[in-house]
Amino acid sequence: MLVLVYGLVRSGHPDPQGLAGAGEPPATVRLVRSGPVAAAVSDVADVELGDAEAVGYLDVLVGLLRDGPVLPVRFGTVAPDEDAVRTEIVDPERDLLADRLDALDGLVEVRLDVRVDEEAGIRRVVAESPQLRRLVDRARTGGALDARIGLGEEISRALDAHRGVLADRVVQMLADLAVSHAVRLPDDVTLASHAFLVPAARLAEVDGAVQRLRADLGADYGIEYVGPLPAFDFIDGEPRRPEPAQGRWGW
Repeated sequence: MLVLVYGLVRSGHPDPQGLAGAGEPPATVRLVRSGPVAAAVSDVADVELGDAEAVGYLDVLVGLLRDGPVLPVRFGTVAPDEDAVRTEIVDPERDLLADRLDALDGLVEVRLDVRVDEEAGIRRVVAESPQLRRLVDRARTGGALDARIGLGEEISRALDAHRGVLADRVVQMLADLAVSHAVRLPDDVTLASHAFLVPAARLAEVDGAVQRLRADLGADYGIEYVGPLPAFDFIDGEPRRPEPAQGRWGW
Protein backbone atom coordinates (compact mmCIF):
# COMPACT_ATOMS: atom_id res chain seq x y z
CA MET A 1 0.00 0.00 0.00
CA LEU A 2 1.45 3.36 -1.04
CA VAL A 3 1.39 6.46 1.13
CA LEU A 4 0.03 9.71 -0.29
CA VAL A 5 1.64 12.86 1.17
CA TYR A 6 -0.49 16.00 1.59
CA GLY A 7 1.56 18.53 3.50
CA LEU A 8 3.87 19.26 6.38
CA VAL A 9 2.90 20.54 9.82
CA ARG A 10 4.65 21.00 13.14
CA SER A 11 5.12 17.87 15.25
CA GLY A 12 2.88 19.33 17.94
CA HIS A 13 -0.01 19.60 15.48
CA PRO A 14 -3.07 17.72 16.78
CA ASP A 15 -3.67 14.32 15.23
CA PRO A 16 -6.40 14.61 12.58
CA GLN A 17 -9.74 13.38 13.80
CA GLY A 18 -11.94 11.76 11.16
CA LEU A 19 -10.17 13.55 8.28
CA ALA A 20 -10.69 11.44 5.14
CA GLY A 21 -7.96 11.38 2.53
CA ALA A 22 -8.09 11.33 -1.25
CA GLY A 23 -8.69 8.15 -3.21
CA GLU A 24 -11.37 5.47 -3.22
CA PRO A 25 -12.03 4.22 -0.68
CA PRO A 26 -10.67 7.18 1.27
CA ALA A 27 -8.27 6.28 4.07
CA THR A 28 -7.93 8.24 7.30
CA VAL A 29 -5.26 10.94 7.33
CA ARG A 30 -2.52 10.51 9.95
CA LEU A 31 0.70 12.27 10.89
CA VAL A 32 4.19 10.85 10.42
CA ARG A 33 6.42 12.71 12.87
CA SER A 34 10.16 13.28 12.74
CA GLY A 35 11.72 15.80 15.09
CA PRO A 36 9.93 19.18 14.88
CA VAL A 37 8.04 18.36 11.66
CA ALA A 38 5.31 15.92 10.72
CA ALA A 39 3.95 14.87 7.34
CA ALA A 40 0.22 14.37 6.82
CA VAL A 41 -0.34 11.15 4.88
CA SER A 42 -2.92 8.51 4.08
CA ASP A 43 -2.79 5.11 2.46
CA VAL A 44 -3.72 4.99 -1.22
CA ALA A 45 -4.28 1.96 -3.41
CA ASP A 46 -2.69 3.37 -6.57
CA VAL A 47 -1.41 6.60 -8.11
CA GLU A 48 -4.19 7.15 -10.64
CA LEU A 49 -5.05 10.53 -9.16
CA GLY A 50 -7.46 12.83 -10.99
CA ASP A 51 -9.69 15.81 -10.36
CA ALA A 52 -11.70 14.16 -7.59
CA GLU A 53 -8.52 13.27 -5.72
CA ALA A 54 -7.21 16.82 -6.18
CA VAL A 55 -10.34 18.12 -4.45
CA GLY A 56 -9.78 15.64 -1.62
CA TYR A 57 -6.15 16.72 -1.34
CA LEU A 58 -7.18 20.37 -0.96
CA ASP A 59 -9.88 19.44 1.57
CA VAL A 60 -7.27 17.70 3.71
CA LEU A 61 -4.92 20.71 3.63
CA VAL A 62 -7.74 23.10 4.57
CA GLY A 63 -8.78 20.76 7.36
CA LEU A 64 -5.23 20.68 8.72
CA LEU A 65 -4.97 24.47 8.51
CA ARG A 66 -7.63 24.88 11.20
CA ASP A 67 -5.13 23.67 13.81
CA GLY A 68 -1.92 25.35 12.66
CA PRO A 69 0.33 26.23 9.72
CA VAL A 70 0.64 23.87 6.77
CA LEU A 71 3.27 23.58 4.04
CA PRO A 72 1.60 21.86 1.06
CA VAL A 73 3.49 19.08 -0.68
CA ARG A 74 2.91 18.85 -4.40
CA PHE A 75 -0.28 16.96 -5.29
CA GLY A 76 0.41 13.39 -6.34
CA THR A 77 3.49 12.86 -4.17
CA VAL A 78 3.52 9.22 -3.01
CA ALA A 79 5.97 7.13 -1.03
CA PRO A 80 6.28 3.38 -0.53
CA ASP A 81 6.04 3.65 3.28
CA GLU A 82 6.28 5.97 6.29
CA ASP A 83 10.04 5.46 6.63
CA ALA A 84 10.53 6.88 3.14
CA VAL A 85 8.41 9.90 4.08
CA ARG A 86 10.68 10.56 7.06
CA THR A 87 14.03 9.95 5.40
CA GLU A 88 13.37 11.48 1.98
CA ILE A 89 10.93 14.35 2.57
CA VAL A 90 11.09 15.46 6.20
CA ASP A 91 14.59 14.70 7.53
CA PRO A 92 16.83 16.25 4.83
CA GLU A 93 15.55 19.78 5.56
CA ARG A 94 13.46 19.46 8.69
CA ASP A 95 15.03 22.44 10.51
CA LEU A 96 14.39 24.68 7.52
CA LEU A 97 10.85 23.31 7.20
CA ALA A 98 10.25 23.96 10.90
CA ASP A 99 11.38 27.57 10.42
CA ARG A 100 9.01 27.99 7.47
CA LEU A 101 6.12 26.61 9.46
CA ASP A 102 6.88 29.00 12.32
CA ALA A 103 6.97 31.91 9.85
CA LEU A 104 3.48 30.98 8.60
CA ASP A 105 1.93 30.64 12.05
CA GLY A 106 -1.35 32.55 12.13
CA LEU A 107 -1.25 33.35 8.40
CA VAL A 108 -3.48 32.06 5.60
CA GLU A 109 -3.79 32.65 1.88
CA VAL A 110 -6.81 34.09 0.10
CA ARG A 111 -7.19 34.24 -3.67
CA LEU A 112 -9.13 36.57 -5.93
CA ASP A 113 -9.67 36.06 -9.64
CA VAL A 114 -10.95 39.33 -11.09
CA ARG A 115 -12.42 39.16 -14.59
CA VAL A 116 -13.94 41.88 -16.73
CA ASP A 117 -16.77 40.95 -19.09
CA GLU A 118 -15.07 40.93 -22.50
CA GLU A 119 -17.70 42.94 -24.37
CA ALA A 120 -17.96 45.49 -21.56
CA GLY A 121 -14.18 45.75 -21.41
CA ILE A 122 -13.94 46.37 -25.16
CA ARG A 123 -16.62 49.06 -24.95
CA ARG A 124 -14.70 50.70 -22.12
CA VAL A 125 -11.28 50.78 -23.82
CA VAL A 126 -12.76 51.94 -27.14
CA ALA A 127 -14.67 54.73 -25.42
CA GLU A 128 -11.49 55.89 -23.71
CA SER A 129 -9.27 55.88 -26.82
CA PRO A 130 -9.82 58.20 -29.85
CA GLN A 131 -7.34 56.07 -31.80
CA LEU A 132 -9.31 52.89 -31.17
CA ARG A 133 -12.55 54.62 -32.14
CA ARG A 134 -11.01 55.62 -35.49
CA LEU A 135 -9.81 52.05 -36.07
CA VAL A 136 -13.26 50.68 -35.23
CA ASP A 137 -14.94 53.12 -37.61
CA ARG A 138 -12.49 52.13 -40.36
CA ALA A 139 -13.17 48.43 -39.79
CA ARG A 140 -16.93 49.00 -39.92
CA THR A 141 -16.65 50.63 -43.34
CA GLY A 142 -15.00 47.60 -44.88
CA GLY A 143 -11.38 47.90 -43.90
CA ALA A 144 -8.86 45.42 -45.22
CA LEU A 145 -8.16 42.18 -43.36
CA ASP A 146 -4.83 43.41 -42.05
CA ALA A 147 -6.57 46.51 -40.65
CA ARG A 148 -9.08 44.34 -38.78
CA ILE A 149 -6.26 42.17 -37.44
CA GLY A 150 -4.46 45.30 -36.32
CA LEU A 151 -7.62 46.49 -34.58
CA GLY A 152 -7.83 43.22 -32.66
CA GLU A 153 -4.22 43.55 -31.56
CA GLU A 154 -4.74 47.15 -30.43
CA ILE A 155 -7.84 46.19 -28.45
CA SER A 156 -5.95 43.34 -26.80
CA ARG A 157 -3.16 45.71 -25.77
CA ALA A 158 -5.70 48.18 -24.41
CA LEU A 159 -7.45 45.46 -22.42
CA ASP A 160 -4.09 44.37 -21.02
CA ALA A 161 -3.29 47.93 -19.95
CA HIS A 162 -6.73 48.25 -18.34
CA ARG A 163 -6.13 44.95 -16.51
CA GLY A 164 -2.87 46.33 -15.10
CA VAL A 165 -4.62 49.42 -13.75
CA LEU A 166 -7.34 47.24 -12.24
CA ALA A 167 -4.77 44.91 -10.67
CA ASP A 168 -3.11 47.89 -8.99
CA ARG A 169 -6.49 48.98 -7.68
CA VAL A 170 -7.17 45.57 -6.15
CA VAL A 171 -3.75 45.54 -4.48
CA GLN A 172 -4.30 49.04 -3.07
CA MET A 173 -7.60 47.95 -1.50
CA LEU A 174 -6.20 44.84 0.17
CA ALA A 175 -2.46 45.29 0.63
CA ASP A 176 -2.79 47.00 4.03
CA LEU A 177 -4.48 43.85 5.36
CA ALA A 178 -1.83 41.52 3.97
CA VAL A 179 1.67 40.45 4.93
CA SER A 180 2.48 39.77 1.28
CA HIS A 181 0.75 39.53 -2.08
CA ALA A 182 1.30 38.13 -5.56
CA VAL A 183 -0.33 38.94 -8.89
CA ARG A 184 -0.50 36.68 -11.94
CA LEU A 185 -1.51 38.05 -15.34
CA PRO A 186 -2.32 35.09 -17.63
CA ASP A 187 -2.61 35.18 -21.41
CA ASP A 188 -6.33 35.93 -21.05
CA VAL A 189 -6.25 39.74 -20.90
CA THR A 190 -9.67 39.86 -19.22
CA LEU A 191 -8.39 38.05 -16.10
CA ALA A 192 -6.03 38.89 -13.23
CA SER A 193 -5.30 36.45 -10.41
CA HIS A 194 -4.32 37.71 -6.96
CA ALA A 195 -3.05 35.91 -3.87
CA PHE A 196 -2.77 37.60 -0.48
CA LEU A 197 -1.09 36.24 2.64
CA VAL A 198 -3.15 37.59 5.54
CA PRO A 199 -3.41 37.09 9.29
CA ALA A 200 -6.24 34.68 10.02
CA ALA A 201 -7.43 37.09 12.69
CA ARG A 202 -8.14 39.69 9.97
CA LEU A 203 -10.17 37.48 7.64
CA ALA A 204 -13.38 39.35 8.46
CA GLU A 205 -11.71 42.60 7.38
CA VAL A 206 -10.55 40.97 4.16
CA ASP A 207 -14.10 39.73 3.51
CA GLY A 208 -15.37 43.26 3.96
CA ALA A 209 -12.76 44.71 1.61
CA VAL A 210 -13.68 42.17 -1.08
CA GLN A 211 -17.36 43.05 -0.72
CA ARG A 212 -16.52 46.74 -1.15
CA LEU A 213 -14.47 45.87 -4.22
CA ARG A 214 -17.43 44.00 -5.73
CA ALA A 215 -19.67 46.99 -5.14
CA ASP A 216 -17.14 49.46 -6.54
CA LEU A 217 -16.46 47.48 -9.71
CA GLY A 218 -20.09 46.74 -10.53
CA ALA A 219 -21.79 44.18 -12.72
CA ASP A 220 -19.20 44.25 -15.53
CA TYR A 221 -16.66 42.50 -13.30
CA GLY A 222 -16.71 39.06 -11.73
CA ILE A 223 -14.73 38.18 -8.61
CA GLU A 224 -14.02 34.61 -7.54
CA TYR A 225 -12.90 34.73 -3.91
CA VAL A 226 -11.46 31.63 -2.20
CA GLY A 227 -9.96 31.14 1.24
CA PRO A 228 -8.65 30.57 3.78
CA LEU A 229 -6.07 28.32 2.14
CA PRO A 230 -2.58 27.11 3.02
CA ALA A 231 0.10 29.47 1.69
CA PHE A 232 0.56 27.83 -1.72
CA ASP A 233 1.88 31.04 -3.27
CA PHE A 234 4.13 32.11 -0.41
CA ILE A 235 6.41 29.14 0.20
CA ASP A 236 10.13 29.79 -0.30
CA GLY A 237 10.95 26.68 -2.30
CA GLU A 238 9.57 23.17 -1.83
CA PRO A 239 10.62 20.10 0.13
CA ARG A 240 13.50 18.45 -1.68
CA ARG A 241 12.60 15.81 -4.26
CA PRO A 242 14.21 12.40 -4.09
CA GLU A 243 16.59 11.50 -6.90
CA PRO A 244 14.68 10.33 -10.01
CA ALA A 245 16.76 7.15 -10.13
CA GLN A 246 15.07 5.90 -6.98
CA GLY A 247 11.87 5.48 -8.99
CA ARG A 248 9.62 5.48 -5.94
CA TRP A 249 7.74 8.74 -6.24
CA GLY A 250 4.92 10.26 -8.24
CA TRP A 251 4.99 14.01 -8.87
